[in-house]
Amino acid sequence: MTDRPPVVRPLGSILVGALVFAAGLALALAWLPEWRAGRLPEEGRFVERYRELAGRAGVGLAPQPPQVALGFAAHDLGLAGAARGRRGPRAISPRLAGVKVTVAQEGTLPGDPALRTLALSFSPDGAPLGITWTAPGLQQFFTSPLQTLPRAQSLVFVQQLLAPGESLGKPLEEATNDMALLYALPGTRPVQHLGAAFLPGASLIAQRSPGTVEQALARGRHINIGTLLQRWFPDILLFFLVAGLFFFLVSRGRIDFKNGLVLCGLTLVASLGGLFHALPDTPSIASALLALALHALWVFLAWSAGESFIRSTSPDFTTSLDALRAGRLGPRGGRALLFGLALGAAFAGLRLAVTATALALPGIWPERASLSLPIFDTTSPVGVGIAFAAESLVLLAVAGRLLPRRWVVPAAALAGAFFLAPLDLHPWPVGYAANVALLLFLFEGGRRFGLTALLTAAMISFLLPAAAFSALHLDWLPGTFVLTAVDPLAFVFLGLLGLRRPDQVEIERLAPPAFIRRLEEERRVSYEMDLLTRMQLGLLPEAVPEIPGWEIAAQSLLATEAGGDLYDFLHTGTPGTPGTPEKTDGHLWIAAGDVAGHGYSCSIVQAMTTAALTSIIAPGRTPAEVLKEVDRVIRRGGRRRNFTSLALLRLDLATGQALLANAGHPYPLLLVDNAVEEIVLPGLPLGQGPKREYADLALTLPPGSVLILCSDGLFEAPNWAGDPYGYERPSEILRWTSRRPAQAILEALLADWRRHLHNEEPPDDTTVLVIKRRWESMIG
Repeated sequence: MTDRPPVVRPLGSILVGALVFAAGLALALAWLPEWRAGRLPEEGRFVERYRELAGRAGVGLAPQPPQVALGFAAHDLGLAGAARGRRGPRAISPRLAGVKVTVAQEGTLPGDPALRTLALSFSPDGAPLGITWTAPGLQQFFTSPLQTLPRAQSLVFVQQLLAPGESLGKPLEEATNDMALLYALPGTRPVQHLGAAFLPGASLIAQRSPGTVEQALARGRHINIGTLLQRWFPDILLFFLVAGLFFFLVSRGRIDFKNGLVLCGLTLVASLGGLFHALPDTPSIASALLALALHALWVFLAWSAGESFIRSTSPDFTTSLDALRAGRLGPRGGRALLFGLALGAAFAGLRLAVTATALALPGIWPERASLSLPIFDTTSPVGVGIAFAAESLVLLAVAGRLLPRRWVVPAAALAGAFFLAPLDLHPWPVGYAANVALLLFLFEGGRRFGLTALLTAAMISFLLPAAAFSALHLDWLPGTFVLTAVDPLAFVFLGLLGLRRPDQVEIERLAPPAFIRRLEEERRVSYEMDLLTRMQLGLLPEAVPEIPGWEIAAQSLLATEAGGDLYDFLHTGTPGTPGTPEKTDGHLWIAAGDVAGHGYSCSIVQAMTTAALTSIIAPGRTPAEVLKEVDRVIRRGGRRRNFTSLALLRLDLATGQALLANAGHPYPLLLVDNAVEEIVLPGLPLGQGPKREYADLALTLPPGSVLILCSDGLFEAPNWAGDPYGYERPSEILRWTSRRPAQAILEALLADWRRHLHNEEPPDDTTVLVIKRRWESMIG
């Protein structure tokens, strides 16, 4: 049995996604008012109607031709949904909630030479829906705020929205003020009202809307409270989450900007064409450019933060975006693009299906249209899709850092339903549940097929509805159809191209971002330092020797890096019979040392020193002779900078007589008869400088005496003020603890040392050995 070609599964998935989209589109065409407009008349009909109404309003039009564009009669469908009651989705009038045609041109009023823009919006059958009279472009920001439109003239404008036989009802008293009026329209079916807003600068905005004045007023109060909680508040939280994560990563040097900059540029390019569709009644080109720049900046921040956060927390994370950006797209990236295309088509179809179905259920309706017009404005389907993917990526990255793998997608979907809300349904709990289900589908697909697939799916989910809508109105939106239809075809082409290329294209690893290389180096060093630390601890004795008449305690505290402290115990006595411990009538050799530096070379010299002591120490030898031989070994095999301090004590366990030689190690402390003295025995460290001789110093450890050997990490450790621990405090601790066991003396000394450090970290390893001769050793 032969394997299926690699293209079968991706193309099969695309077919399934296309069928899901087709089903959602069919429901939208049947029930959603913005999709039920049918074929629109030619532009000339609306221009003629516009000129007729402008003449009735007394506006003298400028000579340039008017601008015509498509829009939606009501992006906010709440009133339309609330007004339909139980009569089904077809009860919503496409005239008030579907497509509208807006015509705008500059003109003047009699007695007022100032140019302003008159914009009229019409339903597909030519009925007027809304009117605006505003200063064009930037002029609206420089008109006098005290200048107002005469009330008689404003009433003339408003009356242009009335159909033959209609009249304005008396405004609701609670809604009446100097800036806004709500008029009832008696006898309309379905029930409608008219709202007018009078703005400073002799501007007017008036619009027909579904529902009664009372319903509009009640809904306005609801929106004032709900908008903050359901729209602004999540947006504000998401902004602080993204900005906080971005600047945190920047401060830690763990961020990469390349893919974020590419997607930012793609957002700008995809949306620039929308600026040429702007009508004179829309914000100025400068305002549109600012909105576009902010949108692109948001894409840059969100994508860079989300992708870099995943990279920094998952060392093995890779993305086909790097290969695509480098022109090395292969089978992996091709599959991601094709599966992302299928995922986006299915996601778009499900979103349309859920939105349309909401209108068929009692008490549920969409709060806004299923897509935006104009399709290319200060944003575009491509830019909106990239922003949606970037925001999703941030949520997935944070969930992946905080939660186990199996909970990442559910948690991100729960958060995304609050922050992203691809659907806006009433009531809010229904919309939230629907959003969770949709995002579970999208995020699980993104987790399975990769980051590139998630990005592709997000863009396709906004491109396909726009392409389908512009295809329905091809004579009005030919350019929009080309732009929105070509992009999915480009994804198919790139995906198939990637599948045809050899695996080696992507097997060769792409250079990771600089901060990833640095993190990998830090992880490698950390791993190696951990190995060195374990090796260093492995070189130390597992336990101190237990000898009648003597107590020995030892502890080595490691600093942040593997250092070179060492200690060891070796016997040169007469060995016992097999199975019995060694006799203690010989010598016990005690070594305490410190190899300078940190890292590999330090640990190597430490191991060499320990091995040399084991092989060189023998009966009849003195500590000075042993140090001379150890110096020769270190010089032969060690690096010159890794010099070693070493104190070596040969102790006669029976008599307490001892010989001490010191090669640059801190002076030991000896307590006899409650008096503490430093055993001053100068000597140069091993392994560096000219060859030298070492001297033996004879000592006696009578019963009750205590000898302490310490590395310089104890005496030199600074507190917050930079003051070292010194020799005075260890001597004092030794005096008042001299009658305690050796282990208790060690613990008291280290406890006082830690109090001196307080919260400061010790800069070096610290090793302490305590050798105490008991009083009962005099017996026998």
